[in-house]
Amino acid sequence: MNLKNKKISYIFLYFFSFILSFGILVLVNKIEFIPIINNLFLGFVFLLFIGLQIFFIYNFTKFNINKYWKIFLGIGILILGFIFAFYIFLASIFSGKENRSLVYGGEKYYILNVGWMDPIYEVYEKNFITMDKLDEKKLGRVFSDLSKIHDEDQREILKFLIYGRENFTKEEKEEENHAAKENLKGSHQIEEKNKKEDKNEFLKNFTVEDAIKIENSDYGLLEVDHAGARSRWFFVKILGKDMKFISELEETSPGVSGKVDKKGNIYLKFTDVNKNETHYISRDGGKTFKE
Repeated sequence: MNLKNKKISYIFLYFFSFILSFGILVLVNKIEFIPIINNLFLGFVFLLFIGLQIFFIYNFTKFNINKYWKIFLGIGILILGFIFAFYIFLASIFSGKENRSLVYGGEKYYILNVGWMDPIYEVYEKNFITMDKLDEKKLGRVFSDLSKIHDEDQREILKFLIYGRENFTKEEKEEENHAAKENLKGSHQIEEKNKKEDKNEFLKNFTVEDAIKIENSDYGLLEVDHAGARSRWFFVKILGKDMKFISELEETSPGVSGKVDKKGNIYLKFTDVNKNETHYISRDGGKTFKE
């Protein structure tokens, strides 16, 4: 082969590298190859293009042409090659497939995320080196028993694809309701704690001598308000010269007495202005009283 024919073959090979690379990219996007074959094609086309570019540039430097033309054409070839290589790189990223597979009923399937920003999943059944997409109806028939799928992520994806958003919305609402109940419970606990702190502050307006002490215990009853024949009572724990709030009693009778048995049960007796008596008992250290 003479020099002229060599130059023509090198130029032909240069332009053919673009056509061949683009053709393989089109093929990969038109035919649903299984992930490993798909990704091998993408890696091959990128390396093939780079290799052909290096081969052409190496031989181009041997062309016997004007020095300035050689520099000008060399820069153009490098720029064009870089732009197309970058295009192949981006196309390979978006055309690449994650090799997420599962075996169900003796057949192999692939769960692919085809979304760019948000996850959008599709399921394919393996068919030698290619695969066939399963629609929603076929998904339900094929994966009739999701409990056989041990991978939790795969099971949740298939559950979403088969049963749709409505089923997930119900579960999300249940979770939200549970979380709301927990938050409400926590809020009530905080509120009760704040109330206790406020009442302990309120107790600072009284002294231990103001409390009616319950014999053989460190408990006491403190009248914190009085209006006519009605009184407001706090059940407190006496700690030296201080008092700690335990509970507020519902009873408003002005007369009161109490005792504690050996088991720690607390008994209170209230007497109203008409000498009527009401008895209460607490088995939890005075936190709650029952008639």
